[in-house]
Amino acid sequence: MQTGPNATRSDIVPVVIGGDIGAYALCREFHQAFGVRTIALNTGFIGAIEHSRIIDPRTVASLEPKDVVPAVSAIAQASEGRRVLLVGNTDQLIELLEDIAAQLPKNVTCLCPPRDAFEAVCDKATFSRLCREHGLDVPAMDVVHLAGTDLIAPTQIAFPVVAKPAVSADYYHLIVQGFKKVYYMTEQSQLDALWAELRAAGFAGDFLVQELIGGDDTYMDSLTIYIGRDGKPLMLGGAQVLLEDHAPAMLGNPVAMITRQNPEQWQKAAAMLSDAGYRGFANFDIKRDPKTGRELFLDCNPRIGRNSFYNLAGGVNPMEVATLDLVDGRGEEPRVVADTILYTLVPISLLRRYVRDETLLAEVNSLVAAGKVFDPQRYDADWGLRRRLDVELTEKNQIRKFAKYYPEPTDTSF
Repeated sequence: MQTGPNATRSDIVPVVIGGDIGAYALCREFHQAFGVRTIALNTGFIGAIEHSRIIDPRTVASLEPKDVVPAVSAIAQASEGRRVLLVGNTDQLIELLEDIAAQLPKNVTCLCPPRDAFEAVCDKATFSRLCREHGLDVPAMDVVHLAGTDLIAPTQIAFPVVAKPAVSADYYHLIVQGFKKVYYMTEQSQLDALWAELRAAGFAGDFLVQELIGGDDTYMDSLTIYIGRDGKPLMLGGAQVLLEDHAPAMLGNPVAMITRQNPEQWQKAAAMLSDAGYRGFANFDIKRDPKTGRELFLDCNPRIGRNSFYNLAGGVNPMEVATLDLVDGRGEEPRVVADTILYTLVPISLLRRYVRDETLLAEVNSLVAAGKVFDPQRYDADWGLRRRLDVELTEKNQIRKFAKYYPEPTDTSF
């Protein structure tokens, strides 16, 4: 993996909306690719961004159009003759970019898919149909309509089940209020109580009830694809999850992964996106059934994902791929993440506690011994004393979080 910028470009101005580790990773990817300093916009920032040498953090009052449009427009006006690349990395931010793109100056390019394709893959019910049409397996699923007051029939899926919103962006405000990203349910009465709570909170969207696929966090896979303007895949990368975050508001976000290749699966997923008119980054969550070996596509995020850096660590810089496509118009052969590396946001000691498969643990130890361990926050070109302290404290805090929310690994990861 490259450890420094391979070129310096003065014709682009990257702007990343966000203030978390995922946002830092995108800024680092721009810096490694082009030697540029990225502007970060958010209501607040983690210390790793606040004290960064490669990021210009700028605070906005909110992530609403009324505050984001003027901020981005001012950057664009100050960057005349250069291309402003505007990036978001949550479902809500992608929806924001979709809404404001037409209001921004002409020298701003938003890294987001076309609206109709965005809506197709964001809606998990529509996504399941698209998967089946392209030979990709999906879990058994019920779609529950919470709008109105009609009685909701009991699910026909055998318990235990998983319940989650069909469209994540419509649900984000409830997570802030304490609702979970994903629910694990063992009986119908729990589902009935959830439907009542959601309706009482004013939620009128759809929820999904899916069959629970067994297996701990290590049975989860991630797939990241970039579809170029001509509809062809320009980047393909995948990883096996070792450990996920278990804090309620962050549930399901991987915090450690090993890069893997699965070309046949990747090509089917890329074809699905291309046929749907999708362009840009997409990130898939996949789970392998330990009983049957089935590979089940759970959902597709219309963005690169919080853990985009595993692609760079494995040999392909996502922000370089996107810039070459959108700014330079270069449609090259697909770049494949081919290097096997360990990506982690948590201390290795924590991994050794939660990875129970001996063969997988031996691979972790081998990668550690070989020095193939990568954390986006640990960047030699951005390693001041204050940032180093921020990163160390953030990683140590993971130990406390896991002790509170997931003290022991389980066979279902719940």
